Amino acid sequence: MLNYIKSEFYRFSRNRALYMTVAVFSGLILVFNLILYYFATYTGGFHYGITSFSFSMLAGSPIMYCYMALVMGAILYEADKKSGGIKNTIAFGISRTKIFAGKCIVGLVISTIAMVFILAVYVISALVLLEHRGPVTAGDMMMEVVAVFPIAVAALILGIVVMDIFDRTAVGIVVWIMIFSGVPTVLFYLSIKIKALYEIVMWMPSIFFKTGV
Repeated sequence: MLNYIKSEFYRFSRNRALYMTVAVFSGLILVFNLILYYFATYTGGFHYGITSFSFSMLAGSPIMYCYMALVMGAILYEADKKSGGIKNTIAFGISRTKIFAGKCIVGLVISTIAMVFILAVYVISALVLLEHRGPVTAGDMMMEVVAVFPIAVAALILGIVVMDIFDRTAVGIVVWIMIFSGVPTVLFYLSIKIKALYEIVMWMPSIFFKTGV
């Protein structure tokens, strides 16, 4: 299993799609903060060119970490069946259970590194470009990261599972969305009539993040 994990790290170190994904998200964040800086500097009456507004955009959308976990799962493992890598790994005597555990470990490490890099771009660009003012700080955003991290890990593992089950990436993504968001939404509306469901539904991540209850 250790050799499999090492081989996966090596494989992903050469994955261009992974680097491009991190670069795109980092670039979008940098552009967002540059836009805030531009309007705050060169237009009058613009009150959003502050760190608090920038940080609150992510702090107010914790579910974004879960969707990013899905993206990472898709980027890392969507081509596994097409490449035939799984069959070759099984042929070498590694069980499916160990392969899945290895995927989760490697996916978690790589996704965490990507998250740290993207968040570093977010925080540094905001602190450099924007006025340090407002109630939401970088520390608040980091505390949210710690709180949401276990749920994001679960979302990543679910993403790996659906990518492993379904041959088509699009189908896996749809199934993930249905499990993570669709089913809880249906149960939420059912809980209006069936009170016994209410307490359970309110602890489902997609509902909890929306209602804040």
